[in-house]
Amino acid sequence: MPAQRPRAAFEPFSPDLDIKTLVESTPNFEYAARIHCDAISENGLEIFEKLVLLHVVRGGKPLVVEGFDRWLDSSIFSEKWLRSHYSAKTEIARNLTTKTDLPLTIGHYLKNMPLLTNQWNEYNYKDLDRQRIYLKDIDCPPRWYDQLKKIIPPGLFYLNTSPRAFEGPGATTSTHDRHDMYAGSDNPITRPGDLMSCLPPGMRAENLMCYIGHEGTYTPAHQEMCASLGQNIMVEASDGSIEYGKETKPGSSVWFMTESKDRKAVSEYWMSMLGHDIDIEDHFAQINAWKAAPFKTYIVEQNPGDFILVPPLAAHQVWNRGTRTMKVAWNRTTPETLEKALEVALPDARMVCRDEQYKNKAIVFYSLEHYSTLLSKAGAINSDYPTIQQIQKDFEHLFGLFTDIILSESFSDKLPKDDVEYVPFDSNITCSYCRGNIFNRFLTCPSCVGPSATDEEDTYDVCMECYAMGRSCACISKLKWVEQFHWYDLQDKYETWRQQILAFRPLVKDTYDRLPAQRSRLAKRTLAEICQLELRRRPWVDISKPTVQSDHLEELESDSERVGRARKRRKPRRKDSYQQTGRCHICRYFEPMWKLASCSCCRTNYCYGSLFRAFNIKPQATMEMYEWKCPKCRKICSCAACRRDPTMSPSQPACTLLGHDTRKIADPRSVESLVDFRQSNLRWIKKAGDDEIVRMKKQQKEADEKRNQSLVEHSIQLEEAGPVMGYAPNYGDIPVDPALERLEGSFLRLPDPE
Repeated sequence: MPAQRPRAAFEPFSPDLDIKTLVESTPNFEYAARIHCDAISENGLEIFEKLVLLHVVRGGKPLVVEGFDRWLDSSIFSEKWLRSHYSAKTEIARNLTTKTDLPLTIGHYLKNMPLLTNQWNEYNYKDLDRQRIYLKDIDCPPRWYDQLKKIIPPGLFYLNTSPRAFEGPGATTSTHDRHDMYAGSDNPITRPGDLMSCLPPGMRAENLMCYIGHEGTYTPAHQEMCASLGQNIMVEASDGSIEYGKETKPGSSVWFMTESKDRKAVSEYWMSMLGHDIDIEDHFAQINAWKAAPFKTYIVEQNPGDFILVPPLAAHQVWNRGTRTMKVAWNRTTPETLEKALEVALPDARMVCRDEQYKNKAIVFYSLEHYSTLLSKAGAINSDYPTIQQIQKDFEHLFGLFTDIILSESFSDKLPKDDVEYVPFDSNITCSYCRGNIFNRFLTCPSCVGPSATDEEDTYDVCMECYAMGRSCACISKLKWVEQFHWYDLQDKYETWRQQILAFRPLVKDTYDRLPAQRSRLAKRTLAEICQLELRRRPWVDISKPTVQSDHLEELESDSERVGRARKRRKPRRKDSYQQTGRCHICRYFEPMWKLASCSCCRTNYCYGSLFRAFNIKPQATMEMYEWKCPKCRKICSCAACRRDPTMSPSQPACTLLGHDTRKIADPRSVESLVDFRQSNLRWIKKAGDDEIVRMKKQQKEADEKRNQSLVEHSIQLEEAGPVMGYAPNYGDIPVDPALERLEGSFLRLPDPE
């Protein structure tokens, strides 16, 4: 493998770091917006939830709600209470120094936190051998959950699906009761705050967690899983007093946070400048790295009572200070975050084989069922109610996502019908390669079946997305189709939900057409159709015959496994072969035709590895085109020969790809037959000039334009909807802290008229 770029080293923060001076002296640092929870009481929950939607979800900026320390019961949220009730409970702590897990009791950890903290001072804080023990991702005590449930605004709390008793900010002044469309009924009509609650209980991912840390513990830079919204409240921290005869140091947590729109720029900066992939979540960036970053960084010093709202896809890292910090965190899924998950987060997670714990496609399906029931209950209720309007809007949004899902799983009408095995959906089937959750259709290998640790059959199941990328078991082909929902049932669901939308939106009949009509309008192959064709195109390797398998080893070898070796062109073999061969226009190697994309215009061939690294084109993007036009015909080819053509405008890689060695994570029976994703594109970047700053600025400009366009469209929708939606186009009814109002570029302020 070629050498990777140097990786930035971990550098701890000094215990005497002055946050105020740091922010004021760094041009691209800025305090995150803060409001006081009293503003919720003064203006009501609806206005507050609108602010969260506009500023955090759609605006993609972090928000801090302070003042919850007055609502927290100090007799419960305390080190003393935790030690007296859970002292003997064993948890798995993380030794950040050795990157290993350490089982210990909560009582033992709490007792030794002063010792772990006092080992650090301004002179030795860079010592990398000292212990950093972080009690993270532990279950939240039920008593804490019950207390937080009473004070956190219902729409923002964990697994919220319906109204409940609420005693926190906004409970008395809110117009929350108007959300009940049947006054005095036991079945109110409300939209869920967390769509995870729409899943059957056994399918939900429990993510209400506690984090207890001392000086020098940290969470590496990362984005919330599956583009979900993060909520984090510090419930207790040491205050510098004497505890059990030992002096303590005041506890707080320092957050470095970015905006959602800068996701691509942050990812590029992490890879090209720091040598890390932010999707791996293994690097805590130095302060100097944040200072040099070409994007804005928001700083938060979190103290007890500070409730932090983290935008979807916004990178952030956390550093704990003082003797002790205690936080409770959870994630929420909304229609907006589901769209980001399906379009952005899941493809990125698939590349690095990160578990998909949130079962996003299943959430879309079950949320639609939940909303459908709500709309049926609403019946003839006046649709002018803001809540009914919002439910209808969410229903349309979710239906659009479901339409994309079911279309992607549609077979071709022009190909012979494949036999499909039916296995009832239980949400537990995951891809053997990428570990993503599989909602309905997938491929399984009848040859690669063996006993598992539980003595059950260990099947090799691969999602359609991975198979299109060339990932599968070593058999390559002859995989069988499986589905977890009868196709006619999904079609019936589609039609039922479509009719519900047409009942309240009769003028959009063309937009929400019948499924066959939707399928016929597609100008590309569906994902299922790609897999159907590739199953017929790719060769079968009989893994029970090692001799035969070794004969084909060189032909099955991924193109990029040859990168870095002495360049030697292979001649096509004159033997009985399962496929004809062709030569890649870029790397000039002969490959079997099933490993090449062939241009519909000039018949020039490109191997998928060259397309991916040199042009950022994934295999699926080529396979889904009925008529694919190659880079040479598009006048963007960047090979040596085409660069000499004055009519060419050679393409430059849009982002840095460091490569991922997924062999340690994926099922050991797996192979990559089209692209070796372990290989980086650094050679192509170097050839293009290696200007990371230009790439990041371009990505930021595109992100700004995309968000501004989205906000303009949203404002138009609000203006058209008027008071029915409950929103004002200029957001003038949203009370904000003066600091929030002064935020430069905040879309809560209207642009100056021109």
